[in-house]
Amino acid sequence: MEQTYFGSEVASTLKIGSSTLRKYSLALEEQGYIFDRGMNNSRIFYQKDVAMIQRIMNAMNKKNITLEQAIKLAISSIPEDIVATAVRDKRTESSIDVAMLERLERLEKINLELVKRLEEQQRMLQERDTKRDEQLITVLREVQESKQLIAATKDKKWWEFWK
Repeated sequence: MEQTYFGSEVASTLKIGSSTLRKYSLALEEQGYIFDRGMNNSRIFYQKDVAMIQRIMNAMNKKNITLEQAIKLAISSIPEDIVATAVRDKRTESSIDVAMLERLERLEKINLELVKRLEEQQRMLQERDTKRDEQLITVLREVQESKQLIAATKDKKWWEFWK
């Protein structure tokens, strides 16, 4: 199973912006290069795609040529049989589906773990709040008892103090 990458991962790896990656990808597609697509029609990048964009960037930087010229140069440097295999077949689509399902399953596991953590945190907060409320009520009762004792001693006359 070949490793797949999101556009944001590729952009950060190549140290370019997402919009620049999108621009390069669109220009490649205009020249006939085919990217696999995900469920939401986003591009799925394989290592070969990342290498292609890296070749384009190197050609533009080192040879001082335009994007279109760099793309033509990068595509022409790939052997013809590899370019021919860029056309999708049923096996490629099924491998994409399998990769997407695996990724989806991993995300579901992460999501479940996060839900468990959130529930545990909610339970701990509830326990803390309950304990705080109990302590507050205890302190309030003690304050009321103290005020009652003070009020009772003020009502007594000085000679009744010893009674």
